[in-house]
Amino acid sequence: RLMTDVIRVMICEDSAVMRRLIKTSLQVDPRLRVVCEAKHGQEAVQMLPTANPDVIVMDVEMPVMDGIDAVREIRKRNSYVPIIMFSSLTTNGAQATLDAIEAGATDFSAKPANLGHVEKALEHVRKDLIPKMFHWVKIQLTESMASSGDRPPQANDGVSANATKPESQSLASQKQVTTPISAIGIGVSTGGPKALAELIDSLPLDFPAPILIAQHMPPVFTGLLAERLAARKGHRVREATDGEVLKQSEILVAPGDFHLVVQRAGNYVRAGLNQSEPENSCRPSVDPLFRSMAECYGKHCVGVVLTGMGRDGEQGVRALRAQGASILVQDEQSSVVWGMPGNLVRSGLADQVLPLEQLAAEVVRMANSQPSLAI
Repeated sequence: RLMTDVIRVMICEDSAVMRRLIKTSLQVDPRLRVVCEAKHGQEAVQMLPTANPDVIVMDVEMPVMDGIDAVREIRKRNSYVPIIMFSSLTTNGAQATLDAIEAGATDFSAKPANLGHVEKALEHVRKDLIPKMFHWVKIQLTESMASSGDRPPQANDGVSANATKPESQSLASQKQVTTPISAIGIGVSTGGPKALAELIDSLPLDFPAPILIAQHMPPVFTGLLAERLAARKGHRVREATDGEVLKQSEILVAPGDFHLVVQRAGNYVRAGLNQSEPENSCRPSVDPLFRSMAECYGKHCVGVVLTGMGRDGEQGVRALRAQGASILVQDEQSSVVWGMPGNLVRSGLADQVLPLEQLAAEVVRMANSQPSLAI
């Protein structure tokens, strides 16, 4: 199917006013067609096989079944269809949306608030929601074709989309590393909060190197993500601040809307934040982080790429490999979406492809293979 075809949209929102606002906003583009309107999550799940949407716009708070539970149920039936949460930017709204992202939602769009006029609200939705719909549908189609060699899996196929994925990751080489490791860089997108939680939970609290994370998320969300990860097992996880010295056992998350990079300053390495142009439509992006690590650490670091849509991280991985650094990627079976890691495997850029539960053990082994150079 081509991107010029009509994109089928499901709206799941309990407010009739908001449903009408979304539908009216989408009518400006003839390539978008609302094929289904559900008043709560249970209706969305029931309508999924017949509606067969290409993208779902999902409210967070709804009666009968809220958006978080709806995402979980939809993901049991379809692991590919993009689900964009339509949420408020309050802290409570961000918390609930983060829950939905952990459950498998793809992205979020902010609800219009206090704009004072319906035309401003419509314009807000058009500028924020519609580009994300096209972005994720295009990525979903591209990745489905690359993975299956056929049409994208559909909701009414009767099997999970994961069940049809090829096991190409078994072909990756396995490189044993004995180089002293100074830092770990992690790139992650869709499905990231859950994957990061599992990975970090399995690391020792005294991990002998700093860990830097580029997770595709907007402001507010990255701070909440860091707090959640820190609260689980007691790891020192927080948003990075510009100019701070990197330390062993600290885990820094790139703040939303900022690229995170590392810079050598004498005997120390500092974190740097900037708002250079988005890369791969992302800020933070994995590529700037990995490129800076390649320049700063050379072969004395490891790049880890976890679940996520798109191709972000590829250029950074090429820079790391050119310096002799090692690349670990999450395998297909344990990924929510095998876009970013799968792209590296297909491009021959992955040194090891491991299930999520084995990644932490390998990272620890590599960090402990020689005395760490981290300060």
